[in-house]
Amino acid sequence: MYDEEQGLHRSAPLTTSGPNSESMHIAPNPRGDWEDGQDPESVPILHTSDESIRDGGDKYQHNRLPSAFAVTIVTSVLIMIVDIVASVPVAPRMVIFEDIICRNYYAAAQDSEGLSNCKIEPIQSELALINGWKDTFETIPGLLVSIPFGSLADRIGRKKVLMLALVGCLLSDTWVATVCLFPQIFPIRMVWLSGLWQLIGGGGAVVMSLCFTLIGDVCSPEQRTTAFSQIHAAVLLSELISVPLGSSLISVNPWIPVIGALAAMAVTIAVALIFTPNLAPSHKVQQSLEDIDIHLSQDELSPLSTKIRDRLNQSMAKWVDASQWISKDICLIFLAFFVFETSRQVTGVLLQYSSVKFNWEYAKASYLISLRAGVNLLVLVTMIPALTRLFCNKWRCRQVQADKYITLISGMSLVVGCIFIFLAESSFILILGQILFAIGFAFTVTARSLLTAMVDQHHLGLVFTSVTAVTYAGLIAGGPLLATAFQWGLSLGRFWVGMPFLVTAILFSLATFAVFAARAP
Repeated sequence: MYDEEQGLHRSAPLTTSGPNSESMHIAPNPRGDWEDGQDPESVPILHTSDESIRDGGDKYQHNRLPSAFAVTIVTSVLIMIVDIVASVPVAPRMVIFEDIICRNYYAAAQDSEGLSNCKIEPIQSELALINGWKDTFETIPGLLVSIPFGSLADRIGRKKVLMLALVGCLLSDTWVATVCLFPQIFPIRMVWLSGLWQLIGGGGAVVMSLCFTLIGDVCSPEQRTTAFSQIHAAVLLSELISVPLGSSLISVNPWIPVIGALAAMAVTIAVALIFTPNLAPSHKVQQSLEDIDIHLSQDELSPLSTKIRDRLNQSMAKWVDASQWISKDICLIFLAFFVFETSRQVTGVLLQYSSVKFNWEYAKASYLISLRAGVNLLVLVTMIPALTRLFCNKWRCRQVQADKYITLISGMSLVVGCIFIFLAESSFILILGQILFAIGFAFTVTARSLLTAMVDQHHLGLVFTSVTAVTYAGLIAGGPLLATAFQWGLSLGRFWVGMPFLVTAILFSLATFAVFAARAP
């Protein structure tokens, strides 16, 4: 789930100046990273700094960096392919998991005739438990290592870390397939260990983050909004494409999309290795050298006690400055993000719920996910801009007020949609509930804009980092919570099978109230 919009201009000239040293200038690589894949930091060509060379540094910037359009296209296509590869096996894996659990259950009961009935409560409870905790365990590595790998990408280049993250994703999916291929060797719960492989590179979280960072490296602030919107559209388009593709193959053999996704991911890694630009911001190196230079000059002149006091004062000043943006209203928006991310994982329960309550095949139920993606894309393209114009132009609201009102409308749509799905006794009500749920799924888009208006510009990086942490915390909590709710509903009877949607309706109500209680600046 959104943050990486801190632009990094890699081609800024690198200069150092000490108390007794001559100013030096590292010349840029005229061939550029895009063409030969060589990192300009490895080219130790030094020139004496003068005004003409400094003026010429900006001219090289456009030659050295790939165009914003090219990077946006490459990253959008990469994200779309990776998301398709991740989404295609979702429904087929549910079929495979259910089949393995069903066979194990009836084998233990020594009842081979019961294999035709896999929708009973013990089997579906185990399936919900496996899926819920699998999602949680696959999210934890991204929370643990995304920041270290992001820092590593600043040092050695985006491309190397991106390749590492893609390999981690491939190994994670390969592990799940291996466990399912050999159920007589591996217990089905061993799929929970798939997240360990994502410690290699950080998994999908780092892939998405680095793609946004690549755009930030080359796009101007005016270009970033369009570029980020294109990436979001790529994700929605991938859901529209991948789910029907995977569903159509289930009837043939559910293993075809699973194995095919692994092969496609391997090809994607090879293609990304060729076309992804290798960018590493040099301005960070420049800043580090300047900081070292300043600290060295201060340390040479200051006694130890003064150094310690100065460092403590600097740390305290940074902490005070970093905490100034925190307020009750911002904490309420953070609460809304946490609750939303906890509840949004109900999408994964939807397939199982539709299969149990309406006896739908997983192939048919998976089209509900495509429906959500299509409606959500339509909302982003048409409804949100139209509502923004209505509030700002006709009703003379400020942009921040419009963001709050649209967020509240989205929250109420989420609540009503979940209640409809919970109460659904016909496919029509189920589909209507899913449409209302999809309309509200843009909740975080306007909530993020509202949050941005609440803080000073120089605190945005820290705020968005905090949002990411809150998002991951919600994702980690959501899987087990909704799996437990589904198990509880199954034990209570058919009417309560949709218990996860009742729980999420309550949680979305809490998120909506948090936004309502937060005061717009």
